[in-house]
Amino acid sequence: MKKTLIVAAVAAIAALSSQAQGLVSINQTLQVIKTNTTTSVSGFVDGSGAYNFVLLYSADTALASTANQLLGNAGNVSLWTDSGVTGVNGFGISRGKLTSGTSVAATGWTVPGASYDNLRSVIIVGWSAAYGASWSAISAAVASGNLAAGGYFGVTAVGTSYAGGGTGSLPAVSAWSANAIPGATPMGNSLILQQVAAVPEPGTLVLAGLGGLSLLAFRRKK
Repeated sequence: MKKTLIVAAVAAIAALSSQAQGLVSINQTLQVIKTNTTTSVSGFVDGSGAYNFVLLYSADTALASTANQLLGNAGNVSLWTDSGVTGVNGFGISRGKLTSGTSVAATGWTVPGASYDNLRSVIIVGWSAAYGASWSAISAAVASGNLAAGGYFGVTAVGTSYAGGGTGSLPAVSAWSANAIPGATPMGNSLILQQVAAVPEPGTLVLAGLGGLSLLAFRRKK
C-alpha cells in the first residue's frame, strides 16, 4: 500500500513539473510604443484600454526576420503560438508604455533548471482593442488581412528569449531585452502600431483598371 502511494505521489509531482511554466515579463518602462497613421503622423499610444498586446513564441529559434510580417500572411501567423502573456497600454503619464504582470507564467516554456534554457523565438503583437480582446479573437482576421480600416496593428522585430523560475529561482526574463542573457537575442525596444488602411473593393479596382486602359486608348488615337 505504501509503495503504491509513493509511486502515485511521484507520478503526481512529475505531472505537475511537466505542466509548470517558466516566467516571462513584457512590462515596458520606457516610452517606446507608438502609433503611425496612414499619413505618417506619429505619437505614443495613449487612451485607457485602447490597445492590447500579446507575446507570441515559436520553438523554432532560427526563424527569418520576416516571420513578423503577419497582416495578410496566414503562413507567418501559423508559425506563432500564444504564450498567454498579455498586457495593455499605459495612458496619461504612462502613455507609450506596455503594462503587464512583472512575471507571468508563459505557456510553451517549461521552467528552467539552475540555469536558463528552453530558448524560444518571440514577438510582441499590439492592436487596437476595438478589434478584439485576445489574440485568438483577432488572429484569423490578421491572417486574412481583414482588419477593419482605421484601427492600429503592429509587431516587434523577431527576438529570442528564455524564461525564469525553476529550481534556481531565476528572475523572470524580459522578452524585450532578454535581460542580456548570453544566447538570447533582444527584440529591440521599439513597437510601432501602423494605422490599417482601407482595402479597395474589387469593383473599384476593376473600374480603375478600365479607366487606365481608356486613357491609353485615347492617347493612342491622338
